[in-house]
Amino acid sequence: MKKIYYFLMLVLQSIFLFGCVGDKVVISQEDEGCSEEVSTEEGSFSQTDVATSEEKIYVYVCGHVREPGVYVLSEDERICDALDKAGGVTDDANLCALSQAMKVTDGQTIYVPGIDEETVDAFVSNEEDDGLVNINKASEEELTSLPGIGSSKASDIINYREEHGFYNSIEELMNIPGIKEGVFNKIKDKIKT
Repeated sequence: MKKIYYFLMLVLQSIFLFGCVGDKVVISQEDEGCSEEVSTEEGSFSQTDVATSEEKIYVYVCGHVREPGVYVLSEDERICDALDKAGGVTDDANLCALSQAMKVTDGQTIYVPGIDEETVDAFVSNEEDDGLVNINKASEEELTSLPGIGSSKASDIINYREEHGFYNSIEELMNIPGIKEGVFNKIKDKIKT
């Protein structure tokens, strides 16, 4: 009786392991962002979507977009990518008020203003006002309020930010021509990223 039992178990395991294999089996791991295609005819594996080690960040896109909401992006994506995820902008959106080339940050709110809106803060934030100027969000007017920063340097700070993405540290300001250690020391206690 034990022999029959073991034989039946072996047959069932064989059917389970080998009987379920057809021409192709697709294994999908959506939670990890990875799917693999297994071909039993060739005995080979081909990975169709490679999982990356990039950090996931969450941004809230609102205002004049087709599908406002919270979206998951990778840390190297930009505002234009967030707008795409939100279904694009509406016909009355004022895209000139946004720097679409800027990299997004975790927890960021991206507000797309309408054409009829006069002043807009495209980066609405829940941060407390600590009196420091955020060099990743500051306007030219806010930057010129800093000692040693005139209109030209403020413009350079904004242009650098638009070309290279958000500043990771305040020390990155010294990459801008005309802002060296002397000027930086005057403003370092008045700024943040």
